[in-house]
Amino acid sequence: MRLRTTMRTPQHPRSAAALRRAAAVVALAALAVPPLAGCGGADDSLALVGGGKIDATAVDRDPLAVLPSGVVMLGYLDAAALFASNLGGEVNQLVTGLLPLGPESNFVPARDVVKVYGGVYAMQGADFFAVVQGNFDVEAIRRAADARTATASGAPLVKTPYAGADIFTAGNVGFVVLTPHTILTGNETGLRRALDRLRSADKLERAVPSWMIDLISTKNASFAMAGDLSSQPAVASAAGQVPFLSGLRYVRVIGNFQAPGVNFAGALTYTDPQSAANGAVALRDFERIAKIATLLSSWGFGYGSVPPMQVAQRENDVAFTVPLGEGIVRMLLRSAAETARTLTYGR
Repeated sequence: MRLRTTMRTPQHPRSAAALRRAAAVVALAALAVPPLAGCGGADDSLALVGGGKIDATAVDRDPLAVLPSGVVMLGYLDAAALFASNLGGEVNQLVTGLLPLGPESNFVPARDVVKVYGGVYAMQGADFFAVVQGNFDVEAIRRAADARTATASGAPLVKTPYAGADIFTAGNVGFVVLTPHTILTGNETGLRRALDRLRSADKLERAVPSWMIDLISTKNASFAMAGDLSSQPAVASAAGQVPFLSGLRYVRVIGNFQAPGVNFAGALTYTDPQSAANGAVALRDFERIAKIATLLSSWGFGYGSVPPMQVAQRENDVAFTVPLGEGIVRMLLRSAAETARTLTYGR
């Protein structure tokens, strides 16, 4: 199956045209997602929204509705597809950094995690949320918390009641079991904000931009990311070190886990054509990474070579496609897992 990238923002409708003309077509194979099997130990209602109970399956059907407004970056990952690839070991480490559970809670990431929706916010510094969907043994998690059982990281699992729910924490990360199939995880400050929103809301509804939802819902995409950087001063300050960030407003990326490893297609929207032209030049410098990676491979590091990125500019938009081999992707995932572990446990 072939999929034409049709990403756009309401503010910049020409972004879709830029992708259709310049981003090329990304081959995305249809991937079967395991069904959410039953899991004991939970009520079939959720006592959060407006102080009343709602059908818990409503959260399972629309996990994005639990995310607060103000998202800067929104992402989606078909975890089942990644676990089924040769990169399962690396993604296992990454998921453990986001959701600090292990055998003590009858939790095995490769078995129990199906999808992940993540959001980055700028509330008090950098806050993050991840809605993890799959199958979770709620009673086992509660028993582990009541016993303050040490998690795989060595930090004990601690339970704290808040806003009609229990926040479980290990290290600097916390999570809330919304249903046996949906967990909200993130830093504790952000979790409290999310629970306050749910408690005060009249109904369960989405608070993230529709254009972001449309992008991460792209059919057959194994992962997707949408970002609105237009009001983030940190982006402008970082442009000196990362040139393609200068003038960048919107980010749209989709991809899959097919050969040679991971395939990306996306578009960047800038404030003006000159900023877009500068961004395109900066992206083309990605070929330098290809040369370095090839050199590392020849020295026995095994990362493999990186094909040149295909970049095309049209007005304010820069479209790109790039395939990465498994070696490079494995290195990136390990780096991401290390970052998550440092943020979560401080080491």
